[in-house]
Amino acid sequence: MRLKWVLMILVCLMLVSSFGHSIGERLWLRTHSVQGNYGLTYDPTIDRIYFVKFYTRYIYIVSTDSFCTSYGTIPTPNNDSACVDIKYCAYDNTFWVLSKINFRVYKINHSGTVLRYFTCPANDYPAGLAWDETNRQLYITDRRTVGGAQGYIYVCDTLGNQIRVMNHPGTAWYGPRGLAWQPAVGGEGPYLLNVYTFFNSSSALDSAGVFKLDPQTGSAVDFFRYCHPSNDSSNIRGVEVDPRDGSYWINLFQYGT
Repeated sequence: MRLKWVLMILVCLMLVSSFGHSIGERLWLRTHSVQGNYGLTYDPTIDRIYFVKFYTRYIYIVSTDSFCTSYGTIPTPNNDSACVDIKYCAYDNTFWVLSKINFRVYKINHSGTVLRYFTCPANDYPAGLAWDETNRQLYITDRRTVGGAQGYIYVCDTLGNQIRVMNHPGTAWYGPRGLAWQPAVGGEGPYLLNVYTFFNSSSALDSAGVFKLDPQTGSAVDFFRYCHPSNDSSNIRGVEVDPRDGSYWINLFQYGT
């Protein structure tokens, strides 16, 4: 499989197709904004990318082409400055937003108005959010800083009732980051996608990659490491699938190159 990475500074786009380039190869880089980007989502109703940024109280909107043209912002739920992921909800044309500080999953509309919220089951460091539209279930990663290297993936319904919890197959400290749901295509899937970071013995980021996970068990189906020569993209935070062509968007927390 050919995977083409397209990175905006902090917002990174990874394209996937069936021929040519090696896994994780970056094709272009687009500067967009300053440090702090986390999770992102694609809104097919208006063909836009929405992404959250740690430390700010805004959700940013950009075009889906290589220009990443800005289309303004909407406020975060309750002016939350620690939102870590966002996912589009098609059945009622809204968004799910995950807060790390308040341990909440919010449902908001396109103007940022909070429609409702619930306490998420992740109890230490919620970091990623995926939405299974077919079964109307939410997946939430917990980096589990207090409990050690073991990360968890919680599954809950739209009211926050826990359905199950799965151990993440990775064992890196602070490893699990953003999540995305990849629907079944051509008899394969569905899968969970999880961007994952690795730290060295000095607790500094040294690399990153993407897990493809079984959504029923949490077990790893596939993994690739992003190995850019300058190592400027080891701090990836969010991922989303583009339903138009099966490509992935990946975003980058730091300033990029």
